Amino acid sequence: MQIILNKLYGEDKSAKVGKILVKNGDTIQPGDGLFNAESTKGNFLVQSEYEGCISKLLIQEGQQIKIGAVIAEMDGKKVTQEPQSTGAAYSFGLAKPKKEDISCDIAVIGGGPGGYVAAIRGAQLGAKVVLIEKEHLGGTCLNSGCIPTKSFVKSAHLSDEIHHAAEVGLEVGPPVVHLDQIVKRKDEVVSNLSSGIQYLLKHWNIRLIQGEAVVSEQSIQVHSSKIDATIFPKKTILATGSSPTRLNIPGADLPVVLTNEEILNMKELPQALTIIGGGVIGMEFAFIFNSLGSKVSVIEYMDSILFNFDEDLVALIQEECAHRGITLHTGAKVEEISLAEDKQAVTAFTRKGKSHLVVGDTVLMSVGRTPNLSAVNLQELRVELNEKKNGIQVDHHMVTSNPSVYAIGDVTNIIQLAHVASHQGIVAAEHCMGQSSTMDYTAVPSAVFVSPEFATVGLCEKEAQKSAISYEVSKFPFSANGKALSQGQGHGFVKILFDTQNHCILGAAVIGPNATDLIACFTPLIQQKTDYRTLHHTIFAHPTTAESIHEAILGITGEAIHFA
Repeated sequence: MQIILNKLYGEDKSAKVGKILVKNGDTIQPGDGLFNAESTKGNFLVQSEYEGCISKLLIQEGQQIKIGAVIAEMDGKKVTQEPQSTGAAYSFGLAKPKKEDISCDIAVIGGGPGGYVAAIRGAQLGAKVVLIEKEHLGGTCLNSGCIPTKSFVKSAHLSDEIHHAAEVGLEVGPPVVHLDQIVKRKDEVVSNLSSGIQYLLKHWNIRLIQGEAVVSEQSIQVHSSKIDATIFPKKTILATGSSPTRLNIPGADLPVVLTNEEILNMKELPQALTIIGGGVIGMEFAFIFNSLGSKVSVIEYMDSILFNFDEDLVALIQEECAHRGITLHTGAKVEEISLAEDKQAVTAFTRKGKSHLVVGDTVLMSVGRTPNLSAVNLQELRVELNEKKNGIQVDHHMVTSNPSVYAIGDVTNIIQLAHVASHQGIVAAEHCMGQSSTMDYTAVPSAVFVSPEFATVGLCEKEAQKSAISYEVSKFPFSANGKALSQGQGHGFVKILFDTQNHCILGAAVIGPNATDLIACFTPLIQQKTDYRTLHHTIFAHPTTAESIHEAILGITGEAIHFA
């Protein structure tokens, strides 16, 4: 029999085939994902309403298909039951929600980088796992954070390279920026990664239920147009994430004021962008839109941008901002946002007792993220908050005040980083399954994708000075590295904080080419308290930027070869 495309998302009549999730010979069930599709309404998953074996696929990735097209030939039958939803996906008609009682070992609420990783790890250890996601798999990180911004960063870097092409002997014209195409590519990247997560959940037999979780002490209710489920878990992992914070000031709700979620879907490049907040997210967007051609102004409340990082790192970024024409207003308090007669956004702020105005097309509100503490009824679960009441209290196993409930990721408000959430998810899942895994935050890397990019891990100088920890510093500049100079990227350095008594590395920072990848070299050295003297005869490939790490390590004992 034939598998026919009967309907598309919304009112669309055609769509482009994205990643195909099945192949000839695969056995499919109702609700299984067949392929991702892209239409004018966005990206969505086409699901099966059949069961049986695919004998011949009749579509290809990138192909434009219309309603009524034959997707594949198969040996099997059509099943009238409405398939389980996995998001804004393919629909095969209307049906009443299916009532179902589900018992499981672990229920995970939230499918972000903490939640879906916890679900997979639990399943790997033999648990029957149910994953509940209200919106999109991958959470903020995949849909409106880490991954989409890095897709934008790629476009920004290419634009920078084109502007500097003459320096390497190439004559090209100025780049023409099509923001709608940048957004489209971003959406394709997100769609492909989302498909990968769905495949992994299917591979590990994890039950994915789309909908909002309503918790009680004994069960979890999820009601949607597809299913009316009551879940009875032995253990529950809360991974409800966080949301962008907005300042409580006049004009914060104007349509020209965007968060990181909305700005990633803009289709026209703003001529002038005002960014409120000079932290990691704000500065990443500052460099992205500056590279794409926008005039960028940053207003930061603290006395410095990127306030939590060491001054020598921030100084290089400030120099680059000045070189690029990114205007920084530090030690400034935003008072109000208003619209001028020409619809321009006027941001009023005070600095050192004086009033100032910045005018732009768009305002990006980037002042941190607030944990989603109200996503579930914590009181019903007997789950307590931390002392500051700004996150769920957990122990080093990620267990809350209720021994049957765990919490991971941004909702704990310990460190709001996707890779921290993922590792907390692994620890929680393993502890659910009887292992004694614990979280260790002494060697958590942090990556910042400005230009030049930089990354840190372990102790920084600010922390060491504040805690009166004895340390010394070894630095090696990228200006002495052959690979960096050959690529025209000689700015920056590798910095190591070390303890001479215990011969161990306390912390490290890299600013310059490949910094966000190179930082991984230091993480195990800090975590395992490796004696840096044992690393002197480690051979690094030449020519690579990684040689700078070896040189900085040699510099601890005054034995750097290419720098004196």
